[in-house]
Amino acid sequence: MSRPALRWAVCGLAAALVALTSAPSRGQEKKDPPKVTHQKAKPSAERASGVIIKAEPVAASRAKGNGAGAVRLTINTSAVWRDWARDQATPNANQSPRKAAERGANSVATKGEPETKDDLVVIQVVPESRVETRFRTLLDETSKGAPTPDQARADAGQKDPAGGAKTRVAKPVRFTAADLKPGLFIEADFRRASGNNLATTVAVVRPVSDASGTPGGGK
Repeated sequence: MSRPALRWAVCGLAAALVALTSAPSRGQEKKDPPKVTHQKAKPSAERASGVIIKAEPVAASRAKGNGAGAVRLTINTSAVWRDWARDQATPNANQSPRKAAERGANSVATKGEPETKDDLVVIQVVPESRVETRFRTLLDETSKGAPTPDQARADAGQKDPAGGAKTRVAKPVRFTAADLKPGLFIEADFRRASGNNLATTVAVVRPVSDASGTPGGGK
């Protein structure tokens, strides 16, 4: 074999060996990275808490049984529970809804909080919305509250201001949809539907104090 032919044969063999050694095995074959798909989050329930600064009727429809129509509430979420409740808490929970709303509307925490677009949440309370009354102590800023003042105090390790069930003469006032007025502190669960925030549950949260009249038990 001539030298040029031999040289070309050697070069061809070397190239074949390089290709063979660099080719990945079947177990090492490079796979394309999986495609990442971005899916929109499913609409879910949301929650907003703060002081009602506006309540407007939005429909002439009537709820079955109680005659309450739909109401649009504007909530200022920048209102801090402890600041608002400090001058609202009373030893008893028998204050009328109207007086409670008036007192809350005149609270320093209500009037002094900014009302920026980012702080305001608008919800609609419809006939199907559930309205309930809950009770919290001054220091309780995270829980949903208790169904009774006594339970709220017990949860916080405080004393019963009435001194026991025998001296208690009236049940706590329970709020309805018709009682939702500016000045009340609420916690609302809602969902987005038809371009509106429709309330599923609205809890009017009432502050309670201990036997000394000190909001939050004086802690």
